[in-house]
Amino acid sequence: MKMSIETKEGHITPEQITEWKKKLKVDKLHKLTVKDKDGNALVGYLKPPGREIKATALSMYSQNKILECGEFIRDNCWLGGDERLKMDGDIADTAAIQASGIIKFLEAELGEV
Repeated sequence: MKMSIETKEGHITPEQITEWKKKLKVDKLHKLTVKDKDGNALVGYLKPPGREIKATALSMYSQNKILECGEFIRDNCWLGGDERLKMDGDIADTAAIQASGIIKFLEAELGEV
């Protein structure tokens, strides 16, 4: 997906979000926000992960590779936003840890009958 300079710098418009949702045929996107050391919010947007992304991420997670799991999700679901969320040391690590929470499970129970 080709991004403009504004998108790479984190300047995402409501119109861009609407366009992403329409193109991806989804109702919701994930907004990832990390504050830098000065308290400035750095924002990026992620699409919902597909089955393949979930499977790979869960494999990493089960091996206690939490950071790698989050990096994989962040990088493979990235739509646009402040590029520092992917490249800037502590900011990128924090973004990755937050991205690992994108996979949600419903409450379930397994029993014998």
